[in-house]
Amino acid sequence: MKVQAVVRQETAKIAAGVGVLSALMVAVYLIIGRFDVTVLLGALLGTAFAILNFFLMALSVQHATDSMDGVQVAPAEEPAEGEEPKKQELSPEATRAGRSMQRSYLLRMAMLAAMAVLALQVPAFDPVAALVPLLFPRIVILLRSMFEKKETRAQ
Repeated sequence: MKVQAVVRQETAKIAAGVGVLSALMVAVYLIIGRFDVTVLLGALLGTAFAILNFFLMALSVQHATDSMDGVQVAPAEEPAEGEEPKKQELSPEATRAGRSMQRSYLLRMAMLAAMAVLALQVPAFDPVAALVPLLFPRIVILLRSMFEKKETRAQ
């Protein structure tokens, strides 16, 4: 499977943001006088896994959309007043894509759990410096969405 340009671009944007936030985190360690080599190693470990997790998620979305092979899922119909919503039947392609996404999620969470155990058990890594960067992709996405909305309103 060829990695689509959008996956590379979005991963690069996330990597840049995570890198900046990780550098800020290390700077905070320096300012409060708690910096040592374990902080740097932990930050590198956490940053690498945060970026890898995002990239693998983007790849799984790409794979799921490719496997849909042009099949579109119809929007759910609004139930009449007093009726229960009907369960929507999914195409085999959509079902397969959903299972693929679930499998990817479970494998990525297992990978992050293994990284967390490594960071907590190996004295070469500061556990906090290793685990905090796992939150950074969400922060970068949130910040990007806030700034993109401001840019579209200004135009």
